[in-house]
Amino acid sequence: MPGGKYDSSKTRVQPVFDQLWARGRDWLPELLALPTGGCPDATIKSGDLSIIERYWEPNEKCLNPPVSLLSWLIRNVGSLSSTPLDNSRESRRHLASGDPETIEQALHLLRTEGATRAWYIFEGPTCPDVYLVAYDALVVVEGKRTERGTTTYTTWLTGRHQIWRHIDAAWELRGRRAVYGFLIVESDPNSMDGSVPEVWRRAGQACLDPTALRTSFPHRSAEELTAISRCYLGVTTWRRVCERFHINWRLLPHEVPSLGA
Repeated sequence: MPGGKYDSSKTRVQPVFDQLWARGRDWLPELLALPTGGCPDATIKSGDLSIIERYWEPNEKCLNPPVSLLSWLIRNVGSLSSTPLDNSRESRRHLASGDPETIEQALHLLRTEGATRAWYIFEGPTCPDVYLVAYDALVVVEGKRTERGTTTYTTWLTGRHQIWRHIDAAWELRGRRAVYGFLIVESDPNSMDGSVPEVWRRAGQACLDPTALRTSFPHRSAEELTAISRCYLGVTTWRRVCERFHINWRLLPHEVPSLGA
């Protein structure tokens, strides 16, 4: 997403993934092998990982939240600790009070209208920095550069981690495909090997905390949660991606060209 003159989408995601795309369609297995610190049970399944669709800056693809989550929010919005209802329309206040007729109406509209913005919608689409569609896999990537941690909340759900939003939305669309998600971050400039900084190792591990999983997936069963958690591969760095694919990481833009000094 836009981030000023150091916008990671323009200074890291686009230049790196444009170069990868120029090399062909078969580099995904090597990329998936780079993240560390993900779910201990995560494995890269056998299958055809040739890329058939790709989305990143300037053509990011936003994924809709699962209908099961939107339904859960309608039925539980009144119990959320940070529900910002002060200036909401009357229908939302009726939902928060548990009015059964309003809940019924909201659920009916959710099932029939297909809206992404409405009084009964409490989570919008999520936009991974990179979304890759292979024959046998869906991959979501969250790219970071100057940030010092992950986003761990939405307006309505404190504790819903950004990477889990991406994975959750892709899981809903997966069909027979496997789903993988990970983060790419900036390495410590003093690092000799481009390793993941400690702050990002901790942030990556925090995604797997049982509390983080529960607050990120209130709409999923325990069985689904176990399966979805295996989609998370962890964290790698831009430098390690570049070195693996023989891209000169020192030549990546320092600033967005049009916003530079």
